Amino acid sequence: MNLRVVLVVLLVGVGTVAATPMAVAQPSSSESVSVAGEPEEIDADETRLDISLEEDGSAEWSVEFWVRLDDDESTEAFESIRDDIDEDPDAYRDQFADRIDDTVATAVSATDREMSAEEFTVETARQSFGAEYGVVRYTFTWHGFAAVDGDELHAGDAIEGLYLDDETRLSIGWPEAYELVSAEPDPDDQRDRTVIWHGSETDFVSGEPSVVVSSGGLGFGTIAIGAAAVVVAVGAGGIWWYRTRSSATNEPADAPTSPSAAEASDADARTATAGTDDTPDPRDDLLSNEEQVLRLLEEYGGRMKQQTVVEELEWTDAKTSKVVSTLREEGELESFRLGRENVLSLPADDEASDTAADSIQNG
Repeated sequence: MNLRVVLVVLLVGVGTVAATPMAVAQPSSSESVSVAGEPEEIDADETRLDISLEEDGSAEWSVEFWVRLDDDESTEAFESIRDDIDEDPDAYRDQFADRIDDTVATAVSATDREMSAEEFTVETARQSFGAEYGVVRYTFTWHGFAAVDGDELHAGDAIEGLYLDDETRLSIGWPEAYELVSAEPDPDDQRDRTVIWHGSETDFVSGEPSVVVSSGGLGFGTIAIGAAAVVVAVGAGGIWWYRTRSSATNEPADAPTSPSAAEASDADARTATAGTDDTPDPRDDLLSNEEQVLRLLEEYGGRMKQQTVVEELEWTDAKTSKVVSTLREEGELESFRLGRENVLSLPADDEASDTAADSIQNG
């Protein structure tokens, strides 16, 4: 992948290519949404499109471009863009706003619904989830994005056929008082009040994506949430949920009654780093699979069993193994065998992990 490529920004339309100077049709069906490029250049490793629905049918959008800062060239490229945005944010914001306005106009024609976009912002940040990332984030409010039908919100027709490449993820969340009625196609991931699709796993066709939520009764989202206690924190471009955890003992809530020495070691590491109910849930809907594993490892003090990842994130063994293998190949974590168990550790904790393993094995 080239180190200096066009920074992709979201431009959506239904059944046609958005009429913008740099619009490029995607190599999928003629109904797919188009994308276009920003004048400035940077290599985005991941694009996140996060939509948070409001009760009046408007939606808060966050469009984020994540750049992995794993060498001097990528770091310098991001810092150059960051300096340009800090120096003249209006140039970036206004150009993005112009293209989104064209997109909204196309959606108005397709849905015959009144829409508008406003409150555009642009900012940059650096994030660390095991690896270091640079983030360029645009936010805006899209009025009329969802159709209001009594106590239901119907969202998705404004971005019907949206094309997601392998590095792009789309999430749609809804207000607290609403329950999910339906989501098409089946989401690749689902969190509290959020459904997520990954471009590497899903291609939208005519009529997709489609999300229907209701405030008038119980949807299957209620069953999924059950009796879990949650607290709410508001984040840019979406709503973050935090899971309250059992603090009656100094062990994870799902620890066995009679833990082995290795399990006790995991519990001790967890207690040392996650001793309050304010600890962020590693299953936050804004994290990639790899980031969820890295955050969980950090929560456990840098060392944990692979099977614990399966239990905590409620994944299959196959999915967990695939994500762990990717992280291991990228040097983000190490693993070693302890009896029949596979133990994961952050690279900085290798020596400590070896010492702990020797201690466990030697009784």
